[in-house]
Amino acid sequence: MKIKFIESFLKLYEELNISRASTHLFITQQGLSRQIQALENELDVVLFERSKLGVTPTEVCKQIQPYFRNIYNNYNEVLDILDKYKLPSNKSISIAFAYGLQNAVNTDFIFDYQKNNTDIAIEIHEWSKHICVQKLLSNEIDIAFLVNPFNSEFFNCFPLAEDYMFAALHKEHPLANHEGPIDFSLLEGEKIITGSQENSLRELFNYFCELTNIQPHVIVSSSYSLSFVNAMTQNIGIATVTSAMASKINNPNIKIIRILTPEPGYMYCCTLRHINLSKDVCSLLKYIKEYFETTPMPKFGESINRSL
Repeated sequence: MKIKFIESFLKLYEELNISRASTHLFITQQGLSRQIQALENELDVVLFERSKLGVTPTEVCKQIQPYFRNIYNNYNEVLDILDKYKLPSNKSISIAFAYGLQNAVNTDFIFDYQKNNTDIAIEIHEWSKHICVQKLLSNEIDIAFLVNPFNSEFFNCFPLAEDYMFAALHKEHPLANHEGPIDFSLLEGEKIITGSQENSLRELFNYFCELTNIQPHVIVSSSYSLSFVNAMTQNIGIATVTSAMASKINNPNIKIIRILTPEPGYMYCCTLRHINLSKDVCSLLKYIKEYFETTPMPKFGESINRSL
């Protein structure tokens, strides 16, 4: 019997809703259903009755829930004890950036730290936000850099930087006539050039679409969307870009306008909650905080619009 199946069982018992439970567990609804099904097959009982309104625990489910809760609590208490007696670290720190962030922020601060701490080996990974969260939850990495939205229930997170979203569009586009920032809702029905699906900034864009209840038409979904903008010679659509991306646009036919989003976009530095961090990880976290306090991430100009 796998401990993660017990954790999934307890969360579903608590929420009585597969969608909410899977969100808290950072897995898909299908993944959660498979885990519960596997547990039911192993125990040879039905634990939950499914319906359109959610799930209902069966009688046997209600009876075993306290025992599963004790198993799960005891397991975590054992982990807490072991953390206190673990051998000294091998001076290796594993860091992950959600896809897209390394293009949106200067990561030289990591290398500057490593130069002054040559005895520490720093591993840098880049995965989708979902995988970063999973790796952090399983304690396979020490630090993850994420963009909202995400469930921070199990993490210690602090915001490092806030950035704007910009529209990069051909001067012939009707929205290019705006002299001030444009509201995100004006992207309704527009042809959009943006990052690939696993890109964390694309996820943020999709999230804003849900908040404003609009449906733009994505015509280019690529990790190299900036290349399309710099090669654009006619009005084909709007590219959504960050400050760092906007500063790399050198196409004289492109106008850049700030988009007023329903929520700010933040980059967070996250570690797993309720674990004892090594001295080296704590040192790096302190350095990161101080770096971003003294070296704020530059935004694209001081003005709202720029014509190149």
